Amino acid sequence: MGRIYPKRVFCIEGNWEEKLSRTATVKPVLELLRINADVKYIYRDCSTRAEMEYLVEKWQQKGYAEYEILYLAFHGRPGELIIDSRTTVSLEELGDIIALRPRQRVVYFGACSVLQGNVRPIKAFLRKSGVKAVCGYTTDADWMKSTALDLIAINELQKFSTTRHGLETAESSIRANTRALSGQLGFRMVYL
Repeated sequence: MGRIYPKRVFCIEGNWEEKLSRTATVKPVLELLRINADVKYIYRDCSTRAEMEYLVEKWQQKGYAEYEILYLAFHGRPGELIIDSRTTVSLEELGDIIALRPRQRVVYFGACSVLQGNVRPIKAFLRKSGVKAVCGYTTDADWMKSTALDLIAINELQKFSTTRHGLETAESSIRANTRALSGQLGFRMVYL
């Protein structure tokens, strides 16, 4: 086994269902990573834009510098996260919230279609936010399949640095290990 570049995960998860009796969550994915790959994580759920902004601000604080992966698990559509039926956060708005504070960090969009479309707004988000890379989906991804891919991709990201070469190698490794699944779900990774 080669060198490991451990990256803790700071997960913010939205409500998947309007009906509160349904309990879909990505938390078991994080537990599998902790138990089997020693990936430490912070998990918080959120129901409002204000909560999401507060948690993203927390992620950027010096005390959370080792949490290099921000895992945003929400519903999504092209270029935006859906907080609730009336509230969204666009890539541009998220770039303003993050605003050049993180350096060696990755944002992982566990959300349908957020990275669909032209790459220019995604690269604008990278420049504005200062994060090194984004990962996510270009399709309306099946929930079970996308969480399985999230698990594999976050695990693969542990093996590579956040340099340009490390990110290119991580993307190749993710694709090699999930060939059919990443193609079917429209997995996309963008870095400058």
